[in-house]
Amino acid sequence: MTDAQLIDLYGVAARFRLHLRCECCLVDSERIIDVPAVEGAPDDVDSLLESGFMGRQRFQCSKCESPIATLVGVTQFRRRDAA
Repeated sequence: MTDAQLIDLYGVAARFRLHLRCECCLVDSERIIDVPAVEGAPDDVDSLLESGFMGRQRFQCSKCESPIATLVGVTQFRRRDAA
């Protein structure tokens, strides 16, 4: 199942804003990700960074289309904003 299908089925455990910097053109961007509410789902920044969930995320720069970025920060949404 995809993350979107899991979210439809189980809901959202947490929502995060990823702050990214393209390795090629150095343009900063942001991306919001929702974590499905499944057993063992990361529900804070530390568990997100340690989880395999981050390894499944893909990036493509909107300016130069490079697939490589550096994660420069993560912001967690408050619980009521995630649902």
